Amino acid sequence: MRFAATALLVAAATLWLSAVCSKAQAEAGARREKIVVGTMRVPPFVLRGDDGRWSGLSIELWNQIAADLGLQFELREYDYDLAGLLDAVEHYQVDVAIAALPVTDENEARFDFTHPYFPAGLGIAVRVQPNTGVLATVTGLAGGQALAAIGGLVGLLLVVGVLIWLLERKQAHFDTRPLHGIADGVWWAAVTMTSTGYGDKVPVTLRGRILGLVWMFASIFLVTLFSAALASSFVVGRLKSDINGPGDLARSRVGAVAGTPGADWLHGQGIAARNYPFVIQAVKALQRGEVQALVYEKAILGHMLKEYHWNELKVLPHTLAVRYYAIALPTGSDLKKPINRALLKIV
Repeated sequence: MRFAATALLVAAATLWLSAVCSKAQAEAGARREKIVVGTMRVPPFVLRGDDGRWSGLSIELWNQIAADLGLQFELREYDYDLAGLLDAVEHYQVDVAIAALPVTDENEARFDFTHPYFPAGLGIAVRVQPNTGVLATVTGLAGGQALAAIGGLVGLLLVVGVLIWLLERKQAHFDTRPLHGIADGVWWAAVTMTSTGYGDKVPVTLRGRILGLVWMFASIFLVTLFSAALASSFVVGRLKSDINGPGDLARSRVGAVAGTPGADWLHGQGIAARNYPFVIQAVKALQRGEVQALVYEKAILGHMLKEYHWNELKVLPHTLAVRYYAIALPTGSDLKKPINRALLKIV
């Protein structure tokens, strides 16, 4: 009996001590000092101004999460070093990593991810070159924008031609027969738009002259809009690229950033690529013509081209290998569950 009582006392003491330790650990976790958040500059998700202030989509999201959880943190930059940032997560050198980190099978085996917060994918950036000659002009005229402008103008001339004929069909200048009279009206509308008229077709009724006056002033704006639409279609028709989609990559010089999903995707497709350590170097290589295309994160490419006014480059509309960005944490991190809750609330 004494042995059993002693055993019960020891067991009770062990349970009590375990509870105390668990409570102490919980309180210690609640009093967690500043956590280390690893990041790297990846516009528009992570940016750092000349004054040292951080901004961007991912940074703003993390600031809201930290405020919701009451976390104190410090940002540790991994200067354009994605591999170094991921290694830091794997080896518990940072508590959290946030930038533009795609969820992949390989990385999931190394550390944990939160719920995704941004659907992303790979894009293809190419350099556009001026295309001169008769073929470029014909291409511009045959483009959808030019055809729409011409069709709209013809339709408007027809409407005005019908209206002026209805108002003037009983007068001498416009034929009373519908087809011939409408043709006269379209002719009048066209010459009135392009000049002051030849005088062979003149409205004589009050309503016809009011319509003519309105049409003359409206024509000033319509000719300007029509000219602008044609000029825009010519510009589009004169810009060409040797690469129009993913099917052209296999026979082209393609660039990628080493260690990124773009490089992995190209390798998986059996496409040889020139790898560059940083995206800015890869873009410069594309501008110089060293490569004909660059495969990288589509959202980032689009932002860079717009931000730096690289008008000689464009991102094709295709999206390759859709992935999701998430926050990375070391395996078994006790921050994963609260961050997920905060993330779901904010998103």
